[in-house]
Amino acid sequence: MKIRLGIIGTGIAARDLHLPALRNLHDKFEIVCVCNHTEKKAKEFSILVGGVPYYLDYHELLSQKDVDAVDIVLPIHLNYQVTRDAAEASKHVIVEKPIASNLEDAQRMLDLSKKCRTVMMVAENYRYNPVFMRIREIIKEGRIGNPYAVFWDCFALTASDNKYARTTWRIHHKYPGGFVMDAGIHNIAVLRDLFGEIRDGVALTRSVNPEIGKMDSMSFLFAFENGVNGVFNSYFSVRGQAENKLKVLGSDGTLVADGNRIILNRGAGGGLEENIQTDRGYTGQFEDFHRAIVENREPVSTFEKAFGDFRTMVSALDSSMKWQTSELTLRS
Repeated sequence: MKIRLGIIGTGIAARDLHLPALRNLHDKFEIVCVCNHTEKKAKEFSILVGGVPYYLDYHELLSQKDVDAVDIVLPIHLNYQVTRDAAEASKHVIVEKPIASNLEDAQRMLDLSKKCRTVMMVAENYRYNPVFMRIREIIKEGRIGNPYAVFWDCFALTASDNKYARTTWRIHHKYPGGFVMDAGIHNIAVLRDLFGEIRDGVALTRSVNPEIGKMDSMSFLFAFENGVNGVFNSYFSVRGQAENKLKVLGSDGTLVADGNRIILNRGAGGGLEENIQTDRGYTGQFEDFHRAIVENREPVSTFEKAFGDFRTMVSALDSSMKWQTSELTLRS
């Protein structure tokens, strides 16, 4: 069964991330119309996907009877309003992460999903990335024993010609955390999937390069309810160093994910190294969206999970503000 899909928002993520995945699934999705408030972008995207009708007002797209579902790929602060309108139009929804721009709207999104009869899903591709799915399997199989610590270092080079860094709504963001929130929510989703809820934590944040927003750097120290401790470093204005490395320490071994490469080191007990083929989970998330619609079931990346991811990030950012305004000092 092909799902007739309308795409609302034709910017970078729709063009570079979602469209390639949808083309991989041409037997499952048919893009029937697109929408962008800027006509030039709407028309260009329409031509890119075969000359389908385009609209400048998303309400017109939602009124089309031949649209079964919508892919909402808009600035974060617009998520709630457009998702609510799509739900009222009885369309299935996949909406880009983070779920909302503030906790109030995130709660409204969660409440909406609980009473809505259509599929409501957040496009958190990390939940479908085969690299992290394999890590979950290895941990579940007990191959590193009992995990007790996790470290994730994300260092990104922000060049002046970076297309994301030049996006106006990201620079003048109407949501907490800027790039730290927009990108770091991926990592929080994986960490929560692996180890459960974070019990407590404190973060330190700063702006190294104000040209890309109010915040671009964070170190988050936390403890999960199951006793695993961790540190998540997210830095987006690094000079001369790019890295995305996850390390999990267990009682019987250490597990490392470095890009698409997974390394299990058990010392004298042996280990393994795997290179995972992945498009970072974009195809997987749309496959799940299709299954959820066709089989009338809950998707993996629910609004409830996305709400938990967002609440965790907001709590981390709030702890940073409390830390910076406190009179706490270290004394010898």
